[in-house]
Amino acid sequence: MNAEDLTETLEPELVQLEPEKKSFCSSLTGGKLCHVISLSLLGIAVAVLYILHFTIPKTPVFIPKEIVGEPGSGEIVYVNLDTVNEHYILVNILTGDIKAEMAKQEALFANRENAFQRRYNQFQENMNAGILTQVQMENAQTQLMQEYQQLEADKERVFDNLQARQAEALLQIYDSLQSAVKRINMVRNASFVMTYQHQNPFLLTADPTKDITDHVLFELNRSFKK
Repeated sequence: MNAEDLTETLEPELVQLEPEKKSFCSSLTGGKLCHVISLSLLGIAVAVLYILHFTIPKTPVFIPKEIVGEPGSGEIVYVNLDTVNEHYILVNILTGDIKAEMAKQEALFANRENAFQRRYNQFQENMNAGILTQVQMENAQTQLMQEYQQLEADKERVFDNLQARQAEALLQIYDSLQSAVKRINMVRNASFVMTYQHQNPFLLTADPTKDITDHVLFELNRSFKK
């Protein structure tokens, strides 16, 4: 019997068996297990979607702010801070006292440092001359170290306090400048009011017709000239 005869003999039997073939799911407890598996997979998918929903950061919705007031004229003007620092009376009042106190404290600490340096030099001479015992050298070193640490702590405390006073003065000056500019710009209605300084590396020149420094200085100093 050749291969063709064998195929013809077996083919009817295969055809009869095909209707009796069942899927894997159908053969397991009447398909109930497949139903359970499908529900489990569906539950896993829902859980994954839930996790993604609450863990992936959402892009915030941008809500434009309501425009309040009338728009500016589009003009850009500026205030020369060098001129303000030179001629604003409040700057001289606030920073003048701080500068005087700074110079005074620098002189006092310079005297203390010079006195300490003299004592240290004397200690070095005595030690090199061999006139100090081991105990005297140790006591002198301890005393000099304590004196130096106290000097540095006092200096840091005093100058930190002066720097804090200077920061408060600058904040007061800035607040008054900002208020004066707002009052002036109520009439000028410029869209932008910038600041200008001669040493500013990002601004090489400025249009003098847009300089409102004189108006701002007049507004700033008006309360001091009554």
